[in-house]
Amino acid sequence: MRCPSQDLAGNPLSNHELASCHDASGHLLLQPGLAAPLVTVPMNVSDSAFAYIYATPDAAYDRVRIFVNDFPSAANETNAWRLVDKEFSFNATQIRAGITLGMDGRQFVTNASAWDGKVTVQFDVHDDNTMASDAVALKIAPILTHHHLQKVETIVATGANDTDPIQQGFVNGMEAGRVAAGITNPLYLFTQSDDIWAQDFFEPAYASMPGPNGPISIRVMLRSAQSTRTGGRQVFEQLRGPGIGGFQPEGGERYFGHLEINSYGNLETIPPYTSKAGIKYPAGRIIQGKHFEKRTASAMSTFLDSQGLQKPLILETGWLLIGHVDEFVQFVPSNKTGLGFTIAIADTVSAINVLNNVAATGNGGVRAISFNGSLDNTFLVTEEELKTTVDETLANATFIAVNAYAQKYIDLNLVTLLSEIPIQPEDVIKIPVLFKDLNLDASGFTTRADGLPSHTDTVMSDEHLVVAFSPAAINGVVIGKTYLCPKPWGPVVDGKDALETAVRDAYAQAGMELVMVEDFLSHHVGLGEVHCGSNTLRETNVVWWE
Repeated sequence: MRCPSQDLAGNPLSNHELASCHDASGHLLLQPGLAAPLVTVPMNVSDSAFAYIYATPDAAYDRVRIFVNDFPSAANETNAWRLVDKEFSFNATQIRAGITLGMDGRQFVTNASAWDGKVTVQFDVHDDNTMASDAVALKIAPILTHHHLQKVETIVATGANDTDPIQQGFVNGMEAGRVAAGITNPLYLFTQSDDIWAQDFFEPAYASMPGPNGPISIRVMLRSAQSTRTGGRQVFEQLRGPGIGGFQPEGGERYFGHLEINSYGNLETIPPYTSKAGIKYPAGRIIQGKHFEKRTASAMSTFLDSQGLQKPLILETGWLLIGHVDEFVQFVPSNKTGLGFTIAIADTVSAINVLNNVAATGNGGVRAISFNGSLDNTFLVTEEELKTTVDETLANATFIAVNAYAQKYIDLNLVTLLSEIPIQPEDVIKIPVLFKDLNLDASGFTTRADGLPSHTDTVMSDEHLVVAFSPAAINGVVIGKTYLCPKPWGPVVDGKDALETAVRDAYAQAGMELVMVEDFLSHHVGLGEVHCGSNTLRETNVVWWE
């Protein structure tokens, strides 16, 4: 293995050391097929002619590599290429024949104020005390995040063994969903960490460029800006390989520790559209959540802004304890909007109406949450909650007020989305979801004794930090017209889950077929759902430059 994860003494490498080794960190062109091709036109020169080829400006020279191909018949082999330094000179024979070059990047664009990805390759030919020059301008391909209209190729989750039957049950549910969705690639399982939140510690992304037979692309796995979250190391220890790179944001404000605002459940992507202001987003546009005055890690926000194509649209997620955008909004395929997609968003009003309808038919004595399993080793959902009836839930003034509070922020975020995306309000799909307040003190979710920052924020004055009351259907996986949905465990009347029926009816507006995945004990009691516990690798051969 070229890039190890341990030093010679068997100690794990630091985060920085782990990410520093990659295909472009040395002097060899290890992936010739991914290099951008350049050729010079054959020139008629004297025997004394020589030439230089180099990249400018200095910021680009330090961040890209130029190689010359000495053996055209072996162009796909590493040993056919030599690294070209700015002092490397080409002779008259090479100039006359035309020079075949390949160029790749040593690093991504991480901060456009330092380097915006633009490079000019200069070709200077010296002959008989004269110099002729030519130049070509290029730009490194941006790193782009996936949206839900891109085809799913692989579903990702965290593996389990016989000692964790609950997580194994979730994995089995995702496997059934894979089969139902027609995904031929096997389920990909993380095996080097027990971090079950596969959505959060990495974000699949990609880079693509024009090629002779269509786009040439690579996957780029983004590690979360959470320096102490060891599950993210799997980006480099398990995922990285041929055609798959990794990026790790480092340093800056709010990078240290494991802040939930920096999890990638707090990053989703609107499919391609042209905004109401006329701005085109051919690869889609990122959405992220802020927590009132608090923002995501500066290293990651600068990286995303610097890509230039998917400038994040900021929503408000500070009303949620975990605070991720995937807790209340997603984008699903639709033939009604003219865009190929629509907004699906959590809706407490329709969810409360489900409870009211159950009560109105004389069934208010059934449990509001119908889950029947054991709650051993859980503390965020109690046995008392599971005993609460629909009538008792509706009579709980705090519960009603908390859901009205959540709806206020959902509505404000929807206004932001509709002011940007040309979708009519009546085409938005409202997904029934209920919320609750955990009634935490001002310390937030975790008061830590190890000196690390709390994962979550403190409760602000006159605000709440809410979580899903029952498994939130909005937090599932979109695979074309198939939807892997958290089983909602709503009130059961005449053998049917009333909340599940309402959820199915809502997604039916987009023609979605639902596959219910059981996640109550695996993820819901840990304040997440199916989407939080999984990820998807989607198609990368995307033309975004036309």
